[in-house]
Amino acid sequence: MRLLTLLSFVPGLLHLGSAAPNPTGSLSFASNKELYTFEYSTPNANAKNWIGIYHATGGGPDDEMQVTPSLRWSYAPNAKGSLTIKPPVGGGKFKAYFLADDGYKWIAKPIEVTAKETNTDELKVMTWNLWHGGTKVNGYHDKQVKFLTGAGVDVVGLQEATGDHAKRLGEALGWNYHQDGGDNSVGIISRLPIIKRHGKIGRGSGVQLALKGDTSKPFNFWSAHLAAYPYGPYSFCFEKKSASDVTADENEAGRPSQIKELIDGTKSQRESNIPFSIVGDFNAPSHLDWTSANNANHCGKSFDWPTSKIPTDAGLIDSFRKVHPDPKAVSGDSWSPIYPKNADDWASQPEPQDRIDFIYGTSKLEVKGSEVRVVGTPSAYPNYENNEWTSDHRCVITTYKMP
Repeated sequence: MRLLTLLSFVPGLLHLGSAAPNPTGSLSFASNKELYTFEYSTPNANAKNWIGIYHATGGGPDDEMQVTPSLRWSYAPNAKGSLTIKPPVGGGKFKAYFLADDGYKWIAKPIEVTAKETNTDELKVMTWNLWHGGTKVNGYHDKQVKFLTGAGVDVVGLQEATGDHAKRLGEALGWNYHQDGGDNSVGIISRLPIIKRHGKIGRGSGVQLALKGDTSKPFNFWSAHLAAYPYGPYSFCFEKKSASDVTADENEAGRPSQIKELIDGTKSQRESNIPFSIVGDFNAPSHLDWTSANNANHCGKSFDWPTSKIPTDAGLIDSFRKVHPDPKAVSGDSWSPIYPKNADDWASQPEPQDRIDFIYGTSKLEVKGSEVRVVGTPSAYPNYENNEWTSDHRCVITTYKMP
């Protein structure tokens, strides 16, 4: 379990924008009391006065108007009192506001607090295809920030983050970020400090992170997004192609050469004493799923998908299958929560459901758990615009023992 401790507070931060005129109340952190206890006072007690916590990097009501939802909040109904609010998951700098009557008018000047991990026995890694950055869904930014704030992860490999989506999310969360440029769609956001940027290898990009914030404990982390078409499950399930023809399609798409370029290009990192992970949307299933024992779930086929064989043959461990070795018992499908039926040339047929998003690591990373995750029950295509979940993929989260 990851516990957080409030380390410091800075009262009286400068008020940005149209500052509240002469707030008459007070707000402080009670450092001599139970953790996360705030003391407050106001001459205008109200049952709906409240204290809210926001990211220090933005999103709070600095102009006395709502910008984003609070990360945590609680009513502060008395003229004078104290209350305890659980800090947001993930550590970082936060800003606490004492606000009037279920609104956003300041009662007191905000204070800044810093939360830091004290129990760092776990390392949580996520891979998430954002789906055009999330822009297909209304209110995508707030929904993504809310999800990531509560996910409790340390580092996220993003795909379909072309432009500034890694930067956008990193800044909103107060995290470090790596935004790959050019035609590469990947990005990385991390609560862990970035020691250096490895840059780009083909369809992937990587950074070196400082575990526990300690630069003497580096961790090499890569995000990858392989080409989408031709898509192998369609070749098998819709076009009824042979295994040799599907192999030809995989080579036409370029996926085997793309993952090989990444695996070969990170050889020295993988073989070093530094923990290593590569995550991403590989746009192809796994040979660990398309087995003869499980072929009833895959159009009656078994197949050694090269995009999963290449990394595992190189010694990388598929973290999800490490925890859930039987694909018949736990499929772990990441594609697709919004496409039960095909939306392209085979619209009358069920969409092949597959695990195409992966978290691989070297043996230096001990896997403790792995899951696919989605928020709520997303409405299917084409009625997805108001989904709480902003992607057409499920994300994957793996928990490692902290190296």
